[in-house]
Amino acid sequence: MIRGRGRARSSGLPSRPYGVYVHFPWCTLRCPYCDFAVTTARPVEGSRYARAVVSELGLRAPAFGGLRCETLYVGGGTPSLWNPRDLAPVLGAVRALGLAPGAEVTIEANPESADGERARAWRDAGVNRVSIGVQSFDAAVLAKLGRRHGPAAAERAIRDVAAVVPNVSVDLIYGARRSSVATARADAERLATLPVMHVSAYALTLDAELLAEDVPLARLVRAGRLTLPAEDEVLAQADALGDALERAGLRRYEVSNFARPGFESRHNLLYWNAESYLGVGAGAVGCLRADGSAIRWSNHRGLADWFDAVEAGRVPSADEERLSAPQARNERLMLGLRTVRGIEAGLLSPAQLAEARAAVEAGLAVLRDGRLSLTPRGMDVHSALSERLFEPLGAA
Repeated sequence: MIRGRGRARSSGLPSRPYGVYVHFPWCTLRCPYCDFAVTTARPVEGSRYARAVVSELGLRAPAFGGLRCETLYVGGGTPSLWNPRDLAPVLGAVRALGLAPGAEVTIEANPESADGERARAWRDAGVNRVSIGVQSFDAAVLAKLGRRHGPAAAERAIRDVAAVVPNVSVDLIYGARRSSVATARADAERLATLPVMHVSAYALTLDAELLAEDVPLARLVRAGRLTLPAEDEVLAQADALGDALERAGLRRYEVSNFARPGFESRHNLLYWNAESYLGVGAGAVGCLRADGSAIRWSNHRGLADWFDAVEAGRVPSADEERLSAPQARNERLMLGLRTVRGIEAGLLSPAQLAEARAAVEAGLAVLRDGRLSLTPRGMDVHSALSERLFEPLGAA
């Protein structure tokens, strides 16, 4: 179990960074495509949950003692339902781990629970970045995704929040029922008129192998009752959306993420740079990397089990996985290739480098200044290309 290892001995080298992720599981309703650990149970036990999160931080933080706390991300679920008075002590506990003043602190919000008053309360608690789950500005697409807000409410939320917390990110989904190249382009063009610094754009994913649990839309697809756009159409939607965002000054810096210069997500960059992250809360995932290997844990997804463990003073892990050195290197390669910066070519074996050169010849990758990065075409097939570059797991 990952707990209480104490501080790592200093090597004289700068400490590696890590981010803290806090999962807040409550939602007003469960979206039919969502496989996250969420609950619609009432009441929202915000004060109790905050105390338990602080307790879990106390249980897990000693193992991260030799690292540098750099970011905080409060995700969900719908954290904008969390009373800011309850959120404040959680932020205080993370500050006590060494999170510096001015460090990136993000909270996720839904349009129906994001307004100027809440934004002021988040800002006063220490939040300086808000990620709003818009998904689309098309009413028909929103209805098929089971979202409660409409296009006007989404725009209102963005403007109200940005007036208080200027660093606003927006989530979009394409490839959904009723989505088209036209709706994807229109979503991006509407965002271009709004005070948005960052956009995360994801294709709707209903592949059972990729979902943490079965969801209603996936069952409808299997039953033949729901037809989604074909793969070529989804790629065309992604291209249209990305082109419009680029024209608006939001640069693609990762497979699914766009930002104005200087507004890239620092927390997510920790993931893509294969750094450690301390995940707390029901259903949260965390990972501690050391000595070339890694340990990843997943917390109990059910609130009752999670509360029972934490309030009894136990680490609430449901699963724990140790990654071998080759597994960790493959994961680092896969994550790094998601970004436009790519990976150091010097880390590749001769066999991997030969595969990389083949990708370059196919127009899927670029080798430049000692780094391997993917072209836009390569990013479209990122997963398959990464697997071709993996080293055998039997390697030393």
